[in-house]
Amino acid sequence: MLKVACLACLAVLMVAGGASASGFALYEWSARGNAMGGAVIASPKDASTIATNPAGMTDIEGASLVAGVTAINPMAKVNFDGTYNDASGKSNVWLPPHAYFTTQLNDKWWIGLGSFSRFGLGTEYDEEWTGRYNVTEAAIESLSINPNLAYRLNDKWSFAVGGEIMWMQFLQRKTVDHGLGVGGPWGTKNNPNTTNTDTDAKLLGDSIGLGLTLSAYHKPLDWLRVGLTYRSQIKQTIEGDAHFRRRGTLAPPVAGAFGSNVEAEGDIILPESITLGVAVTPLDKLTIEGDIIWTRWSNYQELRIKYDDLLVPGVASSNESVSRKEWRDTFRYQIGAEYALFDWLDLRAGFVYDQSPIAPDHADYMVPANDRKLYSGGLGFHWDQWTVDLSYIYLESANREYNNRPDEGVYKSEAVDLETHIVGVTVGYKF
Repeated sequence: MLKVACLACLAVLMVAGGASASGFALYEWSARGNAMGGAVIASPKDASTIATNPAGMTDIEGASLVAGVTAINPMAKVNFDGTYNDASGKSNVWLPPHAYFTTQLNDKWWIGLGSFSRFGLGTEYDEEWTGRYNVTEAAIESLSINPNLAYRLNDKWSFAVGGEIMWMQFLQRKTVDHGLGVGGPWGTKNNPNTTNTDTDAKLLGDSIGLGLTLSAYHKPLDWLRVGLTYRSQIKQTIEGDAHFRRRGTLAPPVAGAFGSNVEAEGDIILPESITLGVAVTPLDKLTIEGDIIWTRWSNYQELRIKYDDLLVPGVASSNESVSRKEWRDTFRYQIGAEYALFDWLDLRAGFVYDQSPIAPDHADYMVPANDRKLYSGGLGFHWDQWTVDLSYIYLESANREYNNRPDEGVYKSEAVDLETHIVGVTVGYKF
């Protein structure tokens, strides 16, 4: 009866909530996890548990090494109300890698080290598109190094603590409207259809931040497992250069900084998260898991960039520019299943519903997606000490409507055809 009740709870998780990532978070940390919709926090099987629940290391005997890559291909289109030309985002492929190693020290202690990407973003449009005064290109890349120490208290309870060292790089490009009130050949926010000979503004910088990981793993019954993981917020102070380049020979000679680099910096607090997962094994060969992830995106209220002694019309009214975000906390619901069809082959499938943190009144073209659904599947091959996992995810997002905010380079429009194809491969070896 208890087993039936747990299965019913997992069914509720599957349909709850209203799914790649909320905001610009990433969850594509292994091909096995991708295939099961990320729902592996209570189902550790190899060293990739470092990314989801490090306490699960205590289920991995000996030593385990896995590594792989995920290919992410996002697509989007922005339709305007007929006044301006529609546009499509460029079809780029992003390749966040992952690698993990765990080893058992004795019957009580395990150590592990993981390298993976927790945050990422890639958006690119043509330089002459209507929304160029908001963004023409944006990219966030990150890489986390996550060492962990796990302790098995007894056959039912395990705990882990770890640190996180995260490198992050931020790129943003957009067109600068000088705000001079001149007509003719210069593109302006109030008339983006005019010929653009304005200035391209590019900001590129990076940072290193530190965080904390805490996790627990509980096996109250042979067929029931529970996992819990907490990842702290990480403050990043992005430092780099802002470069201003004239696009046309008719661009007015405003501010001597154009054509040269200016030092710039900005702070961003990457959100903390709490993940709870419950896995059941109703049949010897079948595992079903449901997870809930809470993320505190409300820490991301604004993007403030400070320039070194710079006053540029169209960029900032002082030596800094501020973009309001006012993001909201979110929940992500995910469910996955794994079936051992043969001794050498596992079948996997998953579903995710991922809430968007973006406040509608402050939505911009940098993150065009809305609430998301992810449908996933994959195969797991294993022989001797080797494993090869393959996965595919189809992500679809609800359309995103934009209010008319020409001062921010955002116009009455709608982001449509928001979909992403995600393919993953992971190779593992157990010593």
